[in-house]
Amino acid sequence: MTPIEFNKPTGSGRTRPAIVTCETAEGDIVEVVAKFSAGCDLGVTSLAREVVAACLAADLELPVPQPFLLEISPDWANIIVDAGYRELVARSSRIAFGSKYLGNQYTAWSSGTRLLDDMVGIAAAAFVFDCIIQNPDRRLINPNCLVRGDEIRIIDHELAFAHGQILFWRPPWQLGGLNVMETPGFHIFRDVLRNRNIDFEPIGAAWRSLSDDRLRAYGAAVPGEWSAEGADIDSALALIRDARDNIDGCIAEARRVLE
Repeated sequence: MTPIEFNKPTGSGRTRPAIVTCETAEGDIVEVVAKFSAGCDLGVTSLAREVVAACLAADLELPVPQPFLLEISPDWANIIVDAGYRELVARSSRIAFGSKYLGNQYTAWSSGTRLLDDMVGIAAAAFVFDCIIQNPDRRLINPNCLVRGDEIRIIDHELAFAHGQILFWRPPWQLGGLNVMETPGFHIFRDVLRNRNIDFEPIGAAWRSLSDDRLRAYGAAVPGEWSAEGADIDSALALIRDARDNIDGCIAEARRVLE
Protein backbone atom coordinates (compact mmCIF):
# COMPACT_ATOMS: atom_id res chain seq x y z
CA MET A 1 0.00 0.00 0.00
CA THR A 2 1.06 3.60 -0.57
CA PRO A 3 1.19 6.31 2.13
CA ILE A 4 -0.61 9.47 1.14
CA GLU A 5 -0.69 11.45 4.39
CA PHE A 6 1.43 11.55 7.55
CA ASN A 7 -1.09 12.16 10.32
CA LYS A 8 0.92 12.21 13.54
CA PRO A 9 3.20 10.16 15.78
CA THR A 10 1.19 7.99 18.15
CA GLY A 11 2.84 9.64 21.11
CA SER A 12 3.98 6.39 22.68
CA GLY A 13 6.00 3.33 21.84
CA ARG A 14 9.70 2.50 21.81
CA THR A 15 9.70 2.22 18.01
CA ARG A 16 8.20 5.71 17.48
CA PRO A 17 5.21 4.53 15.41
CA ALA A 18 3.03 6.99 13.55
CA ILE A 19 -0.52 7.09 12.23
CA VAL A 20 -0.42 7.25 8.44
CA THR A 21 -3.21 7.39 5.88
CA CYS A 22 -2.58 4.99 3.00
CA GLU A 23 -4.16 3.86 -0.24
CA THR A 24 -4.34 0.18 -1.12
CA ALA A 25 -3.80 -1.22 -4.61
CA GLU A 26 -7.61 -1.48 -4.86
CA GLY A 27 -8.03 2.23 -4.10
CA ASP A 28 -9.26 1.84 -0.52
CA ILE A 29 -8.17 4.42 2.05
CA VAL A 30 -6.91 2.95 5.32
CA GLU A 31 -5.37 4.48 8.41
CA VAL A 32 -2.50 2.41 9.80
CA VAL A 33 -0.05 2.53 12.66
CA ALA A 34 3.28 2.46 10.80
CA LYS A 35 6.69 1.38 12.06
CA PHE A 36 9.83 2.44 10.24
CA SER A 37 13.07 0.51 10.46
CA ALA A 38 15.18 3.39 11.79
CA GLY A 39 12.89 3.58 14.80
CA CYS A 40 13.42 -0.08 15.70
CA ASP A 41 16.23 -1.42 17.86
CA LEU A 42 17.12 -4.06 15.26
CA GLY A 43 16.09 -2.19 12.13
CA VAL A 44 14.44 -4.34 9.47
CA THR A 45 14.97 -7.44 11.63
CA SER A 46 12.31 -6.06 13.99
CA LEU A 47 9.94 -5.46 11.07
CA ALA A 48 10.58 -8.95 9.66
CA ARG A 49 9.67 -10.45 13.02
CA GLU A 50 6.45 -8.42 12.96
CA VAL A 51 5.58 -9.89 9.55
CA VAL A 52 6.19 -13.49 10.62
CA ALA A 53 4.26 -13.00 13.88
CA ALA A 54 1.33 -11.42 12.03
CA CYS A 55 1.17 -14.31 9.54
CA LEU A 56 1.29 -16.87 12.34
CA ALA A 57 -1.32 -15.05 14.43
CA ALA A 58 -3.70 -14.91 11.45
CA ASP A 59 -3.45 -18.66 10.88
CA LEU A 60 -4.04 -19.28 14.59
CA GLU A 61 -7.08 -16.96 14.42
CA LEU A 62 -5.64 -14.66 17.05
CA PRO A 63 -7.03 -11.12 17.21
CA VAL A 64 -4.32 -8.95 15.67
CA PRO A 65 -5.09 -5.80 13.65
CA GLN A 66 -4.84 -6.34 9.91
CA PRO A 67 -1.17 -6.04 8.84
CA PHE A 68 0.14 -4.12 5.83
CA LEU A 69 3.42 -3.37 4.10
CA LEU A 70 3.92 0.28 3.15
CA GLU A 71 6.01 1.33 0.16
CA ILE A 72 7.73 4.57 1.12
CA SER A 73 8.88 6.95 -1.60
CA PRO A 74 11.46 9.70 -0.98
CA ASP A 75 8.95 12.26 -2.29
CA TRP A 76 6.42 11.26 0.37
CA ALA A 77 9.01 11.29 3.14
CA ASN A 78 9.97 14.83 2.17
CA ILE A 79 6.46 16.18 2.84
CA ILE A 80 6.51 15.21 6.53
CA VAL A 81 6.44 18.49 8.43
CA ASP A 82 8.02 17.12 11.63
CA ALA A 83 11.74 17.43 10.88
CA GLY A 84 12.80 14.72 13.32
CA TYR A 85 10.31 12.24 11.95
CA ARG A 86 11.13 13.20 8.37
CA GLU A 87 14.76 12.35 9.07
CA LEU A 88 13.80 9.03 10.71
CA VAL A 89 11.73 7.99 7.68
CA ALA A 90 14.50 9.08 5.32
CA ARG A 91 16.96 6.78 7.16
CA SER A 92 14.57 3.84 7.08
CA SER A 93 13.98 1.01 4.65
CA ARG A 94 11.75 1.84 1.72
CA ILE A 95 9.32 -0.75 3.13
CA ALA A 96 7.60 -0.12 6.46
CA PHE A 97 5.32 -2.34 8.52
CA GLY A 98 1.84 -1.20 9.40
CA SER A 99 -1.25 -2.45 11.19
CA LYS A 100 -4.76 -1.12 10.86
CA TYR A 101 -5.40 1.79 13.20
CA LEU A 102 -8.24 0.98 15.57
CA GLY A 103 -8.94 4.56 16.58
CA ASN A 104 -10.17 5.45 20.05
CA GLN A 105 -12.65 2.59 20.32
CA TYR A 106 -10.15 0.39 22.19
CA THR A 107 -8.29 1.12 25.41
CA ALA A 108 -5.03 -0.32 26.67
CA TRP A 109 -5.18 -3.31 29.01
CA SER A 110 -4.45 -2.31 32.61
CA SER A 111 -4.01 -4.09 35.92
CA GLY A 112 -7.66 -3.35 36.68
CA THR A 113 -9.04 -4.90 33.49
CA ARG A 114 -11.30 -7.87 34.17
CA LEU A 115 -10.92 -11.01 32.08
CA LEU A 116 -14.52 -11.91 31.28
CA ASP A 117 -15.48 -15.55 30.74
CA ASP A 118 -15.90 -14.96 26.99
CA MET A 119 -12.30 -13.70 26.82
CA VAL A 120 -10.62 -16.69 28.49
CA GLY A 121 -10.15 -18.78 25.32
CA ILE A 122 -8.54 -15.96 23.34
CA ALA A 123 -6.40 -14.86 26.28
CA ALA A 124 -5.14 -18.43 26.77
CA ALA A 125 -4.37 -18.78 23.05
CA ALA A 126 -2.51 -15.45 23.11
CA PHE A 127 -0.59 -16.55 26.20
CA VAL A 128 0.54 -19.79 24.53
CA PHE A 129 1.39 -17.82 21.37
CA ASP A 130 3.63 -15.46 23.36
CA CYS A 131 5.18 -18.38 25.23
CA ILE A 132 6.13 -20.06 21.97
CA ILE A 133 7.36 -17.06 19.98
CA GLN A 134 9.31 -15.90 23.05
CA ASN A 135 7.57 -12.53 23.18
CA PRO A 136 8.78 -10.58 26.25
CA ASP A 137 6.65 -7.52 25.53
CA ARG A 138 3.18 -8.15 26.94
CA ARG A 139 3.95 -6.95 30.45
CA LEU A 140 1.78 -5.05 32.88
CA ILE A 141 4.00 -1.99 32.39
CA ASN A 142 3.69 -2.27 28.59
CA PRO A 143 0.70 -4.52 27.81
CA ASN A 144 0.56 -4.20 24.00
CA CYS A 145 -3.03 -5.33 24.27
CA LEU A 146 -6.15 -3.34 23.47
CA VAL A 147 -9.61 -4.03 24.88
CA ARG A 148 -13.18 -3.09 24.02
CA GLY A 149 -15.82 -4.82 26.10
CA ASP A 150 -15.03 -8.51 25.75
CA GLU A 151 -12.86 -8.00 22.65
CA ILE A 152 -9.07 -8.23 22.75
CA ARG A 153 -6.53 -7.07 20.17
CA ILE A 154 -2.86 -7.97 20.62
CA ILE A 155 -0.19 -5.79 19.02
CA ASP A 156 3.58 -5.26 18.70
CA HIS A 157 5.72 -8.35 18.19
CA GLU A 158 9.04 -6.89 17.05
CA LEU A 159 10.83 -8.31 20.11
CA ALA A 160 9.68 -11.89 19.50
CA PHE A 161 11.88 -14.68 18.13
CA ALA A 162 14.99 -13.45 19.95
CA HIS A 163 15.64 -16.89 21.47
CA GLY A 164 18.95 -17.18 19.65
CA GLN A 165 20.34 -14.36 21.79
CA ILE A 166 19.28 -15.83 25.16
CA LEU A 167 22.05 -17.50 27.13
CA PHE A 168 21.17 -21.04 28.23
CA TRP A 169 17.85 -20.80 26.39
CA ARG A 170 15.49 -23.74 26.76
CA PRO A 171 12.66 -24.32 24.27
CA PRO A 172 9.07 -23.81 25.46
CA TRP A 173 8.22 -27.52 25.21
CA GLN A 174 10.86 -28.50 27.78
CA LEU A 175 10.30 -28.45 31.53
CA GLY A 176 11.43 -25.06 32.78
CA GLY A 177 11.39 -23.52 29.32
CA LEU A 178 8.74 -21.01 30.41
CA ASN A 179 10.08 -20.19 33.87
CA VAL A 180 10.26 -16.51 32.95
CA MET A 181 6.47 -16.44 32.58
CA GLU A 182 6.18 -17.00 36.33
CA THR A 183 7.81 -13.63 37.01
CA PRO A 184 5.22 -11.25 38.52
CA GLY A 185 4.02 -8.77 35.92
CA PHE A 186 5.94 -10.40 33.06
CA HIS A 187 2.76 -11.30 31.16
CA ILE A 188 -0.62 -9.62 31.51
CA PHE A 189 -2.62 -12.84 31.16
CA ARG A 190 -0.72 -15.09 33.53
CA ASP A 191 -2.42 -14.10 36.79
CA VAL A 192 -5.90 -13.60 35.32
CA LEU A 193 -5.81 -17.06 33.68
CA ARG A 194 -4.84 -18.89 36.84
CA ASN A 195 -7.67 -20.93 38.36
CA ARG A 196 -9.77 -20.44 35.22
CA ASN A 197 -11.36 -23.26 33.25
CA ILE A 198 -9.22 -23.33 30.09
CA ASP A 199 -9.81 -25.62 27.14
CA PHE A 200 -6.40 -26.09 25.57
CA GLU A 201 -7.56 -28.52 22.88
CA PRO A 202 -8.51 -25.83 20.30
CA ILE A 203 -5.14 -24.17 20.90
CA GLY A 204 -3.27 -27.41 20.24
CA ALA A 205 -5.41 -28.17 17.19
CA ALA A 206 -4.68 -24.75 15.69
CA TRP A 207 -0.93 -25.25 16.06
CA ARG A 208 -1.05 -28.80 14.67
CA SER A 209 -2.89 -27.51 11.58
CA LEU A 210 0.06 -25.34 10.52
CA SER A 211 1.54 -26.86 7.39
CA ASP A 212 5.12 -26.56 6.18
CA ASP A 213 3.77 -24.77 3.11
CA ARG A 214 2.17 -22.14 5.34
CA LEU A 215 5.41 -21.65 7.23
CA ARG A 216 7.28 -21.16 3.97
CA ALA A 217 4.64 -18.58 3.03
CA TYR A 218 5.49 -16.62 6.18
CA GLY A 219 9.08 -16.37 5.00
CA ALA A 220 7.95 -15.41 1.50
CA ALA A 221 5.83 -12.60 2.96
CA VAL A 222 8.96 -10.85 4.21
CA PRO A 223 9.96 -8.24 1.58
CA GLY A 224 13.00 -8.98 -0.56
CA GLU A 225 14.47 -5.66 0.56
CA TRP A 226 14.95 -7.26 3.98
CA SER A 227 16.59 -10.40 2.56
CA ALA A 228 19.76 -9.81 4.59
CA GLU A 229 17.73 -10.91 7.63
CA GLY A 230 17.32 -14.42 6.19
CA ALA A 231 19.08 -16.18 9.08
CA ASP A 232 16.84 -14.47 11.64
CA ILE A 233 13.73 -15.36 9.65
CA ASP A 234 14.87 -18.97 9.29
CA SER A 235 15.41 -19.14 13.05
CA ALA A 236 11.88 -17.84 13.68
CA LEU A 237 10.35 -20.34 11.27
CA ALA A 238 12.35 -23.19 12.81
CA LEU A 239 11.03 -22.26 16.25
CA ILE A 240 7.44 -22.25 14.97
CA ARG A 241 7.93 -25.59 13.22
CA ASP A 242 9.52 -27.22 16.25
CA ALA A 243 6.83 -25.85 18.56
CA ARG A 244 4.13 -27.20 16.24
CA ASP A 245 5.78 -30.62 16.35
CA ASN A 246 6.05 -30.41 20.14
CA ILE A 247 2.82 -28.55 20.88
CA ASP A 248 1.72 -30.98 23.60
CA GLY A 249 4.92 -30.18 25.49
CA CYS A 250 4.38 -26.43 24.98
CA ILE A 251 0.87 -26.68 26.38
CA ALA A 252 2.02 -28.79 29.31
CA GLU A 253 4.63 -26.18 30.18
CA ALA A 254 2.07 -23.36 29.80
CA ARG A 255 -0.27 -25.25 32.12
CA ARG A 256 2.54 -25.59 34.65
CA VAL A 257 3.27 -21.87 34.83
CA LEU A 258 -0.46 -21.16 35.18
CA GLU A 259 -0.80 -23.39 38.23
